[in-house]
Amino acid sequence: MLSLIDLLRWRAELHPDAVALADEHDHQVTYSELHHQIERCASRWSALGVTRGDVVAILDTNSTAFVVHLFGLARLQAVPALLNWRLTPTEIGSLFDLVQPIAIVAGQELIGQLPPELPSTRIALHSDERCPSDWIPDADAIVDGDLPPQPQPGDIFALGFSSGTTGRAKGVPLRHESLVRSALIDSAENAAMYLGAPHIMVTPMFHLAGLSNSLMGLAHGAELHLRARFNPESVLEDIERLSAAYITAVPAMFRSLVETARSQTQVPDLSSMLEMSYGASPIPPELVREVEMLFPNVRLRQFYGMTEIAGALTTLTPADHDPSNPHRQSAGRVNPGFEVRLVDRHGDDVMDGEPGEIIVRGSSVFHNYWKDPEATKEAIIDGWFQTGDIAVRSDGYITIMDRAKDMVITGGENVYPAEIEAVLYEHSAIADVAVIGIPDDQLGERVHAVIVTQPGTTVDLETIMDFCRGRLAGYKLPRSMELVSELPRNPTGKILKKELRSHHWEGHLKKV
Repeated sequence: MLSLIDLLRWRAELHPDAVALADEHDHQVTYSELHHQIERCASRWSALGVTRGDVVAILDTNSTAFVVHLFGLARLQAVPALLNWRLTPTEIGSLFDLVQPIAIVAGQELIGQLPPELPSTRIALHSDERCPSDWIPDADAIVDGDLPPQPQPGDIFALGFSSGTTGRAKGVPLRHESLVRSALIDSAENAAMYLGAPHIMVTPMFHLAGLSNSLMGLAHGAELHLRARFNPESVLEDIERLSAAYITAVPAMFRSLVETARSQTQVPDLSSMLEMSYGASPIPPELVREVEMLFPNVRLRQFYGMTEIAGALTTLTPADHDPSNPHRQSAGRVNPGFEVRLVDRHGDDVMDGEPGEIIVRGSSVFHNYWKDPEATKEAIIDGWFQTGDIAVRSDGYITIMDRAKDMVITGGENVYPAEIEAVLYEHSAIADVAVIGIPDDQLGERVHAVIVTQPGTTVDLETIMDFCRGRLAGYKLPRSMELVSELPRNPTGKILKKELRSHHWEGHLKKV
């Protein structure tokens, strides 16, 4: 297996003049230029005293400089730690306590989000005359240093972060060989993976979804247009202007694109879009139809994965999205190279059609959390990674029911919110929804729906109950609901159910 450095060097030799990256800082580099910039960046870090195994924190939105420093540090066999730029200084400080970086590189506009205690070596990306005096502007950091041999496939490429099943942040070493494998397997049969294909990358690269989809494009010689943040108007303009062929997002972003296009007097030409991938949750059938109408030539592909396996565990292919497929709302089938079991609370395998926790093993599954043996012991049991996700299997398809921690136990019955949410999404008045469990004196918990309605529409509980009757068992019906303007989400689009539950459970013993 190759390292990612080997893969990029091969691409630079094969197609040196093909554009690799372009960003909103007016930086554009070819594959040959990217390879040389990575080598020079590694030399700079070497001259600054960084060596194999040293952790260097990276805080930046998607940019060419982000990619160069990420690969440059990996070329040096240092360990770049990918920081979420939406975290507070306190949260980033907790990550620093965990990984103990000896240096940091950050976009100048994000420096204010960092905690006060920082490593002494600080490089500012996209710097100008306002760069803080105790930071080194990126352009001034060009010095020569010695480079070690090329990294090996089993070496760490970067540190990602995952809250996993415990809720506290944990470092996940992402290895070259695992990421290369995912880039090649997950991009198989993707219509938009070809030399020069314009890709729009709006998913943050500090997260595995953004990183792995970027690596997919680079492996195939695509042209990555890196965007710092998601803006639906800009994305629609970019697709038309660039004749973009690929984008990866989350269903909430797709809905925003559809609504924005619907509000425009002249719909842009989006016929160039060949494939759109998504994750975090299934797409409601009505949204699938709207996306396919807006993008006439598009194929949809769903990935279900996690940081701990460095890519996608399952794929719902474009063919699987056919309305006649009874499994189109599933997460798809297991990708090559993984063994998956569904087990009950005792670790025994469940029958097809029965809910169980997904556990997985394979060559791409992580070996350990960063300096956290306790969390590692809890997550990996007898060689199997415990995902914390509850699912059912039928005809080889895996349907995610919910996180184990999100399951609602009402009147002694187990209820999986994702099943109820899928039904509620079929209601024409509902734009977004999250189902949670809240305290109930008789039932212990009751099913509660938090709803965002379509613009200009209203709903009431009895209408929702009538809609759900016949589609759901009685104990699964929402007994209460609340209307909100929007649902809280993390940077990857996942709904923050803990925030929704917290005020309902104040003063109760149950932890949420």
